[in-house]
Amino acid sequence: AIAGSDLAYAMYTSGSTGAPKGVMVEHRGMVNHVLAKLADLGMGADDVLAQNGPPTFDIVVWQCLAPLVVGGRVVVFPDEVVEEPARMLAEIERRGVTVLQMVPSLLRAVLDEAMASDAPLCSLRWMVPTGEALPADLSRRWLEAYPRIPLLNTYGSTECSDDQCHYPL
Repeated sequence: AIAGSDLAYAMYTSGSTGAPKGVMVEHRGMVNHVLAKLADLGMGADDVLAQNGPPTFDIVVWQCLAPLVVGGRVVVFPDEVVEEPARMLAEIERRGVTVLQMVPSLLRAVLDEAMASDAPLCSLRWMVPTGEALPADLSRRWLEAYPRIPLLNTYGSTECSDDQCHYPL
């Protein structure tokens, strides 16, 4: 039996202090975060999430677990795809990705490429910016280009099981 207070995983981070440290995340925090993502994104068995975060970054936990909890799929994107916006857009289409998370700086590059190539992003139903402040101009550009694909702005620290806030736009 596993209690909510039992250790789920340890993650190393500089966190808000800038000093490297290990953070011990309990099961209750991890499960709460996964359930919040599922609820806020309305994820189900038809969803396909792109696992595109580094394996040492805390977003890997929800990216790998949340879709599986509801019978959905996880598609692992290798670094060489994530680092090239054109390749990422092609893989999103090819794999039928419905939920995609990325830092705003990468989102800006992907959006520039998507607009230049008229990428339809047919299957995508949520874009989830995280890890950096989301600039208002980028939000406006995204929603003008893809009004049917909302943004779920997320942000949080490793110490709090990844995200403390989700804000749909």
